Amino acid sequence: MATVAHAAEPPPFAKPLYIRADAGFMSDDNVARAKDSANKLSDRSYSANLSKPLTFPLTVHTRARVTALVGTERFINYKGLSRAIGGVTGEYQYRSSSEFSAPILSLFARIFGEQYESRLRDGWHYSAGVSILQPVTDRIQLFGALSHNQRRATSEVFDTIDNSARANLDYVVTRRSTLYLGADYHRGDVVSAGQPSLQLFDIAKVFAQDDAFPGGQLYCYRFDGTSLLTTLGYNIGFGISQAIDISWRRIKSRSDFVPAYATSETSYVANQYSIVYLVNF
Repeated sequence: MATVAHAAEPPPFAKPLYIRADAGFMSDDNVARAKDSANKLSDRSYSANLSKPLTFPLTVHTRARVTALVGTERFINYKGLSRAIGGVTGEYQYRSSSEFSAPILSLFARIFGEQYESRLRDGWHYSAGVSILQPVTDRIQLFGALSHNQRRATSEVFDTIDNSARANLDYVVTRRSTLYLGADYHRGDVVSAGQPSLQLFDIAKVFAQDDAFPGGQLYCYRFDGTSLLTTLGYNIGFGISQAIDISWRRIKSRSDFVPAYATSETSYVANQYSIVYLVNF
């Protein structure tokens, strides 16, 4: 449910890093992704990740890039949400020239596995899509991506499919700091948790008792809907290869279907606040 904080994209066709490591702390005010305030549960987590990128020049204008990632996230109160992850991302990149304004066009595919302390959530994520990285000025850089995403989990509740559109704007404030703003729109399957209700049963494709939270009071539901994730962050570099990344992410999801008797749609809002230390070796 949580994600690694955004880091600024590397300069176009720059020399690849050998190893990137990060360690972070995050606070989430609605880890259950619940609509009703009575079911909203907050928690904090610690994370650590290692990634290894490899770049392979193919022609004058193209290259392939492969990045392997392993990591872990540990929650303090609701340990069922804690997870270990591992995966690989592959990209085929094209740049028409070495001119500063020339964009980088990419085809990408990503696969990673997750092992939770919640048995229902164990599974695999798959994504594929296209992206563009466009320098605008020496201070402004735009990034956009379209992708198709699937997840296969132990429980059908977490077997999700969606399509997404993502946009990011990076603004270099000083030589060592970058302000960034991102938006990520998803249409497809949404998972939310709550106590059993007629409205949730009516909109759900599938539901199950959630084993990540104590007492067995909450059920998780999968239904058709949309999600908008917005991110505001600030990346501060220091030394040769170290940085601190501070960000706020807001997640809002809602159902497509509203029963005739319902007074409002099924939806939830979650806020994530994180600070991450990044270092390149």
